[in-house]
Amino acid sequence: MSTHHIYQALQQRQQFLGCDRELTLTLLLICFALGFCTASLPAALLCLLIFGGGFYLLRQMGKADLMMRQIFIRQLFYRSYYPAHSGLFCRGGKHYV
Repeated sequence: MSTHHIYQALQQRQQFLGCDRELTLTLLLICFALGFCTASLPAALLCLLIFGGGFYLLRQMGKADLMMRQIFIRQLFYRSYYPAHSGLFCRGGKHYV
């Protein structure tokens, strides 16, 4: 029986600067486009501030879980199928209107 190798590059999540690749590049594109279109110093400083804050949050998200974006999108897709209940057959309790 022959052995098969599982290449590590196929199993790793795509990262860019320690963050989710797509979110980081989207943030970079938005900040660059905003700074380029306005072409003023205050707007450029605002873009740098937005990029710094967004990049910090994306790094924190990447350290916690690199698949958080995919899980959140899946949760939005299945929200109507799995309504929130406190128990399996929850009938009693308070009803808010």
